[in-house]
Amino acid sequence: MADQDRALIDTHGEQDNVALAQLGAAVILAWPLLDPDLQHDLIATAAVVDGVKRDPSFEEILTRLVQMNNRGGG
Repeated sequence: MADQDRALIDTHGEQDNVALAQLGAAVILAWPLLDPDLQHDLIATAAVVDGVKRDPSFEEILTRLVQMNNRGGG
């Protein structure tokens, strides 16, 4: 993948990491309400973000978190 296709996020310390975690948690809670195309776009973007710690099993972890936290039952 070309460098221009990669998304870069600049973080500056633990407060930024906490804010990212909070936003990520909010996305997990709202995930079932999101349009499937938006879900796909978010996953695709997450796969190319530089500047945050990566986990090769991201999609598996995302699925588990969404299932565990789906308050809507859908």
